[in-house]
Amino acid sequence: MPYRSKRYLATRRRKISFGQSWKTLSRDDRSDLVSLLKVLGIILAVVAALYFIGISGLTYIGGFWNLFTGETGSTAGDKVAPSPPTLNPISTYTKSGVINLSGFAEPAAEITLYVNEVEKAKTISEAGGGTFSFSNVALTTQGKNVITATAKDRAGNVSRSSAELSVTFDKKPPELEITAPKNGQAFSGEDKKQIHVEGKTEAGATVEVNESLAPVLAGGTFKSTITAKDGDNKITVVATDKAGNEKKIELSVTYSP
Repeated sequence: MPYRSKRYLATRRRKISFGQSWKTLSRDDRSDLVSLLKVLGIILAVVAALYFIGISGLTYIGGFWNLFTGETGSTAGDKVAPSPPTLNPISTYTKSGVINLSGFAEPAAEITLYVNEVEKAKTISEAGGGTFSFSNVALTTQGKNVITATAKDRAGNVSRSSAELSVTFDKKPPELEITAPKNGQAFSGEDKKQIHVEGKTEAGATVEVNESLAPVLAGGTFKSTITAKDGDNKITVVATDKAGNEKKIELSVTYSP
């Protein structure tokens, strides 16, 4: 019989035959077999994942990792359009011809801004949180302006348009008419000390009479009351529309007891 080392003989004795039953295995053999089965199970799981996900799926996973880390890299195989950007709400009326906008979208996406369907500006959303902003955006129309945006990811996929923002550009002062009292009108007697100031402005405007807010009805009419003092009384009426434009009328009346 040829010479064999003690280590070889020990290893030989521990070999497991396929016909050997579980009960006849030693504790060490059982442990080795369980470890082997675990390794085979992991290998089968990886093979199954590669089969079902495919190479394109792995590409998407890589793209998501890049977005998470802020890294740039290949996005070949990405054919899924990003979600539309979200524009943060702003005032729906303005008297200024330029406005500032902000919002959020897919991180590291190219954001294109449109005013009345005309491209106005582009920027890149932040790689970390996806926020973006536009400064000094010019409004092209006196009146209603419709603002939208789209997002383009690094694979070139373009989103649908965002929800519309509507901004009315109005730099015209509101109409304002004082129907009572008349400028220079004289009042006398204790019962005339309370002077009613009445008039009309555009619907939706606010009115102040001597810096006190006057109620404005739906049609734009308003009425306020001041208490006259002896002698000259100055009355200042200021109407302010939704865009912040103002119209002011000043008049004077006199009062004697």
